[in-house]
Amino acid sequence: MSRIEFRRRTPEESAIYEDDELVGEVYRQESALEEEPHYYVVHLSEDPRGPKRIFERGAIRDTAQWMVDSHPLW
Repeated sequence: MSRIEFRRRTPEESAIYEDDELVGEVYRQESALEEEPHYYVVHLSEDPRGPKRIFERGAIRDTAQWMVDSHPLW
């Protein structure tokens, strides 16, 4: 299992790299609900499962790593 790293592009967007190869992005999105001020979307390249919405910032790394490790096409 290799480790991923994040490289910030803008305050609302980061790229996800595995072994210096771009594998996806993380986006910060504003929520339409007042109870949830914002959430994060992890989207991997060529992932037929689609993007994953995350509400806790602390869960981004673990979720993105799990998505990379379990990617059905890699």
